[in-house]
Amino acid sequence: MKNPVLGAIGAVLVCACGTVAVRVPVMKPAEINMAPYQSVAIGEMTGAGNRPMSDSLEEALVNTNRFTVVDRQHMAQVMRELQLSSTDLADPRAAAKLGRVVTAGALIFGDVQSNYREQPNESRYQDDKKVWHTWYSIKGESYVRATFKVVDVSTGRLIVAKTYEERRDDTNRALDRRPESIDRIALENGARRAVVERFMKAIVPHQEYQYAHFQKDSDIPQLEGGIGWAERGDWKNAQSTFNDAVQAAEKNVKLKAGQVGKCYWNLGLSYEYAGDYDKAEAMVNKAYSLSNEREMLAEIDNIHRLQADAKKLAEQNAAPEVSLAK
Repeated sequence: MKNPVLGAIGAVLVCACGTVAVRVPVMKPAEINMAPYQSVAIGEMTGAGNRPMSDSLEEALVNTNRFTVVDRQHMAQVMRELQLSSTDLADPRAAAKLGRVVTAGALIFGDVQSNYREQPNESRYQDDKKVWHTWYSIKGESYVRATFKVVDVSTGRLIVAKTYEERRDDTNRALDRRPESIDRIALENGARRAVVERFMKAIVPHQEYQYAHFQKDSDIPQLEGGIGWAERGDWKNAQSTFNDAVQAAEKNVKLKAGQVGKCYWNLGLSYEYAGDYDKAEAMVNKAYSLSNEREMLAEIDNIHRLQADAKKLAEQNAAPEVSLAK
């Protein structure tokens, strides 16, 4: 029979070590560098749901504070006067013709497909009193598919061509009566916003989240303090605390090499998410040499990815921010 006291002590010891996953915001570059195009215009969006899609796209572009957005009505009027459609801009001569009268460096246009459907259903059952009841349900589904194209107005060159599709659904149920109607507008808005958000990630840097897995050890209390700073996003204090842990661990002859490696690992992560990639790689390599934990090598790849992303971000942020112009 196992000793419950020893079992409890073992559980405490297990909890004293392990890892702490810290959610860290990181900036990701856009797929396409739109820095040369400080001014953009929204051209013709064809298909069902084109007007709401154009509205959502215009709002998203303005909210980035990265572009001067040419007024849509003005743009439409100019293209009518020039007898041009968005597809005409594939001809460099037509693009140059438009470029002489508008300030936009790039034009966004495309095609939208959207549909909505509802599926009713019902099922009967008999309760304990032999009384029959009916469950009524109705499922609504909104589908949006959009192709976005971005053209350099001065040359007619196609910069971006992306297609996205999204679905949103909801189900209402009721017993022995018809359920409430599905909020169709909310579903359509949700699917359309999701499509626009995906397109915006293709042309604008955006924030995502990663998890940094810091290690802790009951024999090295400084690690807990450093993790606390990391959770607050205070990388300077996290680095200072983890560096203190490294110095103390190196002098503690009672610690095993793997335990010392935890200090270097945490220090490396704190450099990595502060953007000091060379120091991060050096610390993670040191941690691996002490612990021989093969999963640590994967972090080197992540450091290189973040370093490459930082270089792209610097290029994409080269253009000054501008505001909406009418």
